[in-house]
Amino acid sequence: MTSELPTLIDDGLVSEEIGSWGEEKYRLLSLYSQMFAASMKNKWQCRVYVDLFAGSGRSRIKGTNKIVAGSPIVALNVEPKFDRYIFCERSAEKLSALEARVLRDYSAADVSFQPGDANESVEEILAKIPPHSKEYKVLSFCFVDPYNLKDLAFATIDRLSSRFMDFLVLIATDMDATRNIPIYELPDNKVVENFLGLPNWRNAWVAAKARRESFSHYLMQRFSNQMEARDYIRAPIEETKLVRSTEKNLPLYRLALFSRHKLAKDFWKQARKYSDDQLDFKY
Repeated sequence: MTSELPTLIDDGLVSEEIGSWGEEKYRLLSLYSQMFAASMKNKWQCRVYVDLFAGSGRSRIKGTNKIVAGSPIVALNVEPKFDRYIFCERSAEKLSALEARVLRDYSAADVSFQPGDANESVEEILAKIPPHSKEYKVLSFCFVDPYNLKDLAFATIDRLSSRFMDFLVLIATDMDATRNIPIYELPDNKVVENFLGLPNWRNAWVAAKARRESFSHYLMQRFSNQMEARDYIRAPIEETKLVRSTEKNLPLYRLALFSRHKLAKDFWKQARKYSDDQLDFKY
């Protein structure tokens, strides 16, 4: 297993621009997805990969000519492959580029594309996942990579969690949440309410501030509490992956794994260690 992402050539199709720290996110996704797909292959008849913010499939590192695979291509390169892939993307231009790349390089894969906002397409996404039964067990892994808090509604996670589904979620604790506290605290602002699914979140935040708790930690804890209420194993701060900017080492966001099974949490721990070059492992 390798944690390095290959550099790709420019194929002329649109590629979104990301900071250099984005490579760490995709490396962790690759490592965890490989363990998930391999370990579940003989336990579930169907393993589904769901990407709510799929993008174009390729990303250009800001300030360079380096191009790396985005999350959909990372998932398509996992061995053994998932049985089905569902890619959701609201940008028609990015979705068109992704479709072209999948058709060109992964025509044998079972891939379904869902245009539009993921929060408005939940029922369509669920309809693309095969029904689970005693004879045909279906397990999904959902990568949730929103640019900002406003791009994700907790109601979306809540609805998807009605299936057997694990989540790897990017929570923009610092690059969005901490920077915009004064805006989000305004009485008529609904961003945090929708993100957490908690209409009264401000009351708990006032108490957290009195304890000198940072907004980034408060947000992470509340999101984890919401997942725990849906029978997921909670994700303590120390079990999330804090990603920092490479230039100034500033905190940007946290990646958190949510599963109802302890084995998945063990895999996530290994992926974090391997990515940090702290521990070499085999599975």
